[in-house]
Amino acid sequence: MKGGNAAVELAEARVEAERVAGVQRIQAAIRSAVDVTASPFCDCGERIPDARRQAVPNCTRCFDCETFIERQSRRRA
Repeated sequence: MKGGNAAVELAEARVEAERVAGVQRIQAAIRSAVDVTASPFCDCGERIPDARRQAVPNCTRCFDCETFIERQSRRRA
């Protein structure tokens, strides 16, 4: 029955590795969510609307400022 114990130990090790990986993914998601929500304000000083922040995760500018920056970068290119 030693082979059975090895299989159980292997299964337990895999479960533990998946648990640790899952915890790490959750912690990374929390860190990125904190980074995004830490500064809900745009370059112009106005608050980035929640609807935009939900539609465009990790955005750092309101729609108007982002549009302005993109137009400026196209003109330089």
